[in-house]
Amino acid sequence: MKAARKTRTHRARRKPNRRAAASPAETTIRRIGQAWAQEWNAGNLDKVIAVYATDAVYLPPHHAAVHGRDAIGEYLQGPLRHGVSDLAFDVTYIKQQNAVAWDVGTYRMSVPQSDGTRKEDHGKYLTVWKRVAGKWLIAADAWSSDLPPEGQNP
Repeated sequence: MKAARKTRTHRARRKPNRRAAASPAETTIRRIGQAWAQEWNAGNLDKVIAVYATDAVYLPPHHAAVHGRDAIGEYLQGPLRHGVSDLAFDVTYIKQQNAVAWDVGTYRMSVPQSDGTRKEDHGKYLTVWKRVAGKWLIAADAWSSDLPPEGQNP
């Protein structure tokens, strides 16, 4: 007779969810970021630039830094007119220290091509926020694509 074999079943232990509740700043910044993408997709440039501080800096890829809310608005007219759309953000995390917060995540958007087709671009971003007169405003905004520049192979 064969000896009976005892088997143990291993249950995966669940770690308790220790994620702290979102701070008021995190909740507000997430909401503003979602609204930013919605306003962009609707073509409402005035509402898009309204969340930038007057002294903000915008750091787009393959371009010099753009300083000031008005200059950022002028710069953003180009991609908006070109038809960049379907913008969506996925926040990785938001951290805050006093009146400054930083928002790190990924984005995706649809970019028209010269042949009439569209191409999805995706990449990462870092946005620095500052609290001014009780409102969270963008102080610095940087992003870069994960795709190689046009004409270059990965």
